[in-house]
Amino acid sequence: MSSTQNEKCKGKHFTWSKPMSHMLLEILAEEALKGSKPSSTFKAECFVKVATEISQKFNVQCEPKHVDNHLKTVKKEWGIITKLKNKSGFGWDDCLKMITVSKDVYDEEVKV
Repeated sequence: MSSTQNEKCKGKHFTWSKPMSHMLLEILAEEALKGSKPSSTFKAECFVKVATEISQKFNVQCEPKHVDNHLKTVKKEWGIITKLKNKSGFGWDDCLKMITVSKDVYDEEVKV
């Protein structure tokens, strides 16, 4: 294991890289299409599958609880993005995958 990967495993926190997050979302999207998301949440086996595949591909120790916690973080961040995108004066740059806003609108939003 490389020193960078060792650092990701140290301590209580599991650090997610962008490729890991992308893989998590791809696997969960596939599982949802297969019917492994019967309600508002995924079946526990889905988190085990994601953790196993991420552990193998990235040579890290990913646990199902890491997957569950990261999914909660992604949902929270997506909620913030959606809220901002729907506000007047805010937009979305699909190439850069980021919120766009003029300085005046931003300054006004920060005051609020």
